Amino acid sequence: MAYLALQAGQSQSREKLAALLWGGTGEEQARANLRQTLSVLRRALRATGREWFRIEGDRVALDLTDADLDVRRFEALAAGSASEDLEQAIALYPGELLEGFNLGEEPFEEWLRTERERLRITAIAALEKLITCHIGGNQPGTTIPAAMRLLTLEPLREDVHRTLMRAYAAMGRFNLALAQYQSCADTLRKHLGVQPEPETRALYRDLLARRMAAAAGQPPEDGASFDARPQTRYVKSDGVNIAYQVTGDGPVDLVYVQGWVSNLDYAWDSPRLSGVLHRLGSFCRLIRIDKRGTGLSDRGTGFPTLEQRMQDVRAVLDAVGSQKTILFGSSEGGVMCMLFAASYPERTAALILHGAYARGLWSPDYPWGRTREELEEELLAIEREWGRPLDLSRAAPSLIDNMVEREWFAGYLRNSASPTDAISLWRWSVEIDACDILPAIRVPTLITQRTGDRWVKAEEGRYLASRIPGAIYVELPGDDHIIWGADSDRLMDEIQRFLVSAPPAPTESALLTVLHLDVQGSSSKDWQDDAVRQLRVADGEVIDLQESGIVAAFRQPSQAITFAFDLRGRLHHIGLDVRAAIHIGECERKGGLYAGPVLRLAAGFADCAGPGDIIASRTVRDLVIGTNLFFDLRGKLDLPGIPGPWPYFSIGQR
Repeated sequence: MAYLALQAGQSQSREKLAALLWGGTGEEQARANLRQTLSVLRRALRATGREWFRIEGDRVALDLTDADLDVRRFEALAAGSASEDLEQAIALYPGELLEGFNLGEEPFEEWLRTERERLRITAIAALEKLITCHIGGNQPGTTIPAAMRLLTLEPLREDVHRTLMRAYAAMGRFNLALAQYQSCADTLRKHLGVQPEPETRALYRDLLARRMAAAAGQPPEDGASFDARPQTRYVKSDGVNIAYQVTGDGPVDLVYVQGWVSNLDYAWDSPRLSGVLHRLGSFCRLIRIDKRGTGLSDRGTGFPTLEQRMQDVRAVLDAVGSQKTILFGSSEGGVMCMLFAASYPERTAALILHGAYARGLWSPDYPWGRTREELEEELLAIEREWGRPLDLSRAAPSLIDNMVEREWFAGYLRNSASPTDAISLWRWSVEIDACDILPAIRVPTLITQRTGDRWVKAEEGRYLASRIPGAIYVELPGDDHIIWGADSDRLMDEIQRFLVSAPPAPTESALLTVLHLDVQGSSSKDWQDDAVRQLRVADGEVIDLQESGIVAAFRQPSQAITFAFDLRGRLHHIGLDVRAAIHIGECERKGGLYAGPVLRLAAGFADCAGPGDIIASRTVRDLVIGTNLFFDLRGKLDLPGIPGPWPYFSIGQR
């Protein structure tokens, strides 16, 4: 009936109708279906007191005399120019023609697609005329619904986004105007991978200036540019709400991961920190997050792992439509950024580290770390002084006499974590050891370090630079650890200079976790199909599959550990024992083949395992801090041609 109704009373041949609606059946069956359908419809419509179908020989038409057809009324009203007619037309267009209807016959579906597009274009034209009417009548309030409706049909129309921004601003609703710009920028980046046009960005800056001037009760100055406090948004990552903010409209994306704890909103209350954030946002699109368990993200989420934090960053990047980003990590935030850059080089444009370290605790080959005694003293001091004006003698000596900054920083920390969580996260940050992954970082890297930094020694920055291939090391004068301390402009200058000159990142190699699992007592390949299915579920990839075992690659060590325990249990039920080893390191892939010392080491560790054992290297142990696992030292491995020795541990589940 819909098809006949839209044929303007013109009759259609039975042959055409049968082919249109039942083209997938034979011609005889299609004609029979048509006869039956017409009979059913005619009987059903007799209750109206008139005959709706006009059938003359082989031709069929729908008689719409004195009938009101909404599509025809919509088209007639949309052709007008009066705002009242256009409003009525849009009210008659709630959505696409026959929305949700799917006959499954391609001839009919092709006709339906054509009609839907024709009516959509008509609705767009009507909305454009309606918006023009409202703008001409100086009616910003009535412009908004029409513009919003037009964006549902054409979300990439920047001119319509600008119309909405101006309409909100005309009503004094600057927050909504600025939020509309962010919606525009997010949509363009997600669907097209581009930033807004210069005209849209200029309007955004103008509205920022007007908003701030209005708040201060002053007229805006020519060329003034301000950044309002951005909207905090959330994305789910493994069931946890992760808070993030996006500011700036530069040509590249930069994710800033701060050390220890943070609070996205409270950061803007510091003129010093907000100034640094504004500067970053002047040459990039700045993406900031509150890590799980801190700030505005979900609290009480348990002890985090580096893997979880990496996944949180990936979730935020996906939410804002960022395919490739610059990672900027300061202090403890640098460790996660290093692991991300090594694990996901395809999503990392460059890596920037400031005041970062590879290992938190002292060791003979890392003599700058804290001793256990020093760590306990720090934890006692945090608990004792929590909430008081912060002692900045180590974090920012240049601000030690600035009581305003000290009071703000104390409030910042209070709003970032509870005392118990802050202590746990501090201990966790010191237990991390990323020394072994540094050679696997193959993206352009800038390392900046203050010569007199009292939290992270200059030797630690030099250590990173000596072990990350191709890293650029810049040592800056000063004692402040935080990025918003003294001479922060010099730090921003170095970052901006690096981003201009950084070469594209190669992606031939990546940090991978390798599982080498031997199946003992197997005389067939019966176990392999199930193992491969489980491997795919675990996001792993087969490197080698033999009757006597499997070698697999994973992006994250916890995935490999979980898979090893699950497979050991499955094979034990069918009378097979396993021994397995897990190691993480740089791995190259060329022509579908994997290569790298990580494969030899994983095989060597597996040779050291006993029946039923699952063992791991120290590198794996140090990267899964926070998981429900325990590690017992079992020995050390030496392999010819690979510097060692390599400690290895048996893995147990708590």
